[in-house]
Amino acid sequence: MDRYCPSWSRTQRDLFFKCPSAWVMRYAQPRRSGRTLGPGPASDWNLMLRALKSTIVDRLEALRLGTEWSESIASFALKEHLRGGFRAQKRAISPVKCEALLLFAEHRMKLLWRTDTFLRINKGTIRQWTLLNRRESEHIDGYDLFASPDIAYRCGGTWHLVRLDMQGSKMSDSERLESLAMVLWAMKREGLPQVKEQFHIQTIGWRKGSWVVHSFGVDSEEIEAARSLISSDVSAMKQCAEVSRYALDCIPLAVHESTCKTCPFKARCLDGRSLAFTKKQRLRMLEQGD
Repeated sequence: MDRYCPSWSRTQRDLFFKCPSAWVMRYAQPRRSGRTLGPGPASDWNLMLRALKSTIVDRLEALRLGTEWSESIASFALKEHLRGGFRAQKRAISPVKCEALLLFAEHRMKLLWRTDTFLRINKGTIRQWTLLNRRESEHIDGYDLFASPDIAYRCGGTWHLVRLDMQGSKMSDSERLESLAMVLWAMKREGLPQVKEQFHIQTIGWRKGSWVVHSFGVDSEEIEAARSLISSDVSAMKQCAEVSRYALDCIPLAVHESTCKTCPFKARCLDGRSLAFTKKQRLRMLEQGD
């Protein structure tokens, strides 16, 4: 097994608090079988959202290089990404379902290009901007931080860090923490300021039929609180990963059974039994061990 390398992302954090066992098997022990664990099966809807995000990124990249896409080119790219997503999961999609999903995605993309930030980028009124990769990390305080914004642009002496959320609920504590983590990430990124006060946070998320923008300045105390909370998360993850090397069955299971429904590790953990039964069985084994 490869050595565990501490890292943090909102996705990791959410899974860790929902089910430490699933977190261990996905992030702390991903190569037990000699290969890296890939993403699990995705619903048709999530494949559409992934295709939408990929198309947005491609369209921005083309714009950065001086090429403005027509609506027909954007629609073609969206269709190719959607079909590619289904092919990658070795699944077929009917023409009717494909067209229905494309209608949702095209509607969302058109509305996104009408938001203030995208209008200004498209018209060239925002001159200094860059497209970033959410899969790239920065090393901070002994761990790899995955908290890249999607876009960073400069306006006056301030850098705006923009995160796109394809679908979600209202701004939660977890989402706000991820937003603040973007500043910690950006301060380590070459080419961006190292002073937290020079950043402004912006999230653009799809909420109940429209793109909703949350924009707020950086509070120094809040940034340091986010740093401390993330460090605490990483410490708990490291302890969990260490224990799992010797006794995987001692790692806590999911808090709620709903987490297990689509989990790729369900068979390994539950073996056809209910979550409640498995927890009681593990507790009896631990008591007998004492």
